[in-house]
Amino acid sequence: MKLAKALWSLGSLLVNVTIIIYIVLSSRAPANLEVRFAYINEKWGIYSAHWKIEFLLMTMIAVGAFYFAIKSKKISWSLITVGQIILLMIYPLMLGGYYNTPVDLAVMVNQIAIIVFVFANIIFLRGLLVLYLKDDLLKPWLRYTAVVFAGIEVLVLLLVFADAISWKQAMVAAPLINLLYLINAYYGIKLKIE
Repeated sequence: MKLAKALWSLGSLLVNVTIIIYIVLSSRAPANLEVRFAYINEKWGIYSAHWKIEFLLMTMIAVGAFYFAIKSKKISWSLITVGQIILLMIYPLMLGGYYNTPVDLAVMVNQIAIIVFVFANIIFLRGLLVLYLKDDLLKPWLRYTAVVFAGIEVLVLLLVFADAISWKQAMVAAPLINLLYLINAYYGIKLKIE
């Protein structure tokens, strides 16, 4: 139990650091796709290390969620686990599909990674929505904040998945994910499963 809580909480806390690093890296990368992928290849050491660390942190979150799903037998934890496991698929795609590949192949891999990311997060965030709706471990104001954030994110990602809005438009709501990861870290510390 202690290890699962540590994996969930530490992974949830530290993944915010990798998200911030990615935002900084992306802001420095050129907008033109061909030039952007050349830039990623030039800075491959940084990108590769970043994605490997994030892969590890997301795996920590998935392992913690898997333990909680087994122990609690709650559908919310099952959804969270399935979402995290699907999400883990994007890292081999990015690590194997961006380095020294033709631009057309890198663009295709990028599109696959975005689709997997969106779908996985719809499931993961739906699990968080159910978890925070039904669980009373956190103070009501924090629970309901988490419910609202998860609900907004699910809606936004469903719109992306349905091609109603673009991936770039969805980025406006992205900071809510960072806040949810912080709430998740705190929740993991407070969690007690027999």
